[in-house]
Amino acid sequence: MNVRGAIELLLDRMNTRNQFVGGTFAAFGGTAGNMQMLQKDANAAITLWREKRDTSGLKQLAATLHAYSSLTDVEYKQIMEALDGEK
Repeated sequence: MNVRGAIELLLDRMNTRNQFVGGTFAAFGGTAGNMQMLQKDANAAITLWREKRDTSGLKQLAATLHAYSSLTDVEYKQIMEALDGEK
């Protein structure tokens, strides 16, 4: 996996999580703001990587999605290895 593949996987998992949260908790409210913040963080992380090749934001995004159980341990490890390989 390369960095672009890692980004694609992160965005896919974010989309999957967004659908789950939206469908499960829509009646309770309050979750949309969290997903909007996560989307802003993802956009900032991708921009940082594109402009400066800095993967720190992508690593934080991966850690957050892993904590939310949106990434498996194997996926998290693959993503982190791809991001660590970026110089």
